[in-house]
Amino acid sequence: MKMTKTFCNCRDVTYADIMAAMRAGATTAEEVSAATGAGTGCGRCRETLDFVVRDFLEELEAEKDGSLPL
Repeated sequence: MKMTKTFCNCRDVTYADIMAAMRAGATTAEEVSAATGAGTGCGRCRETLDFVVRDFLEELEAEKDGSLPL
């Protein structure tokens, strides 16, 4: 995934911003929203944020245990 791609147009939040919030400790969509503002404008990306957070959590876990494919 291209991390510089905009995820939330209303708040100009990129996928990289979401990952940075998660690396800083956010583990839920609510925590990511609080940290980045994603999903707090028009709300259209709010449901998708749940899926992105889930996928990024899996990716972060794979990094921790060394199972992330190259």
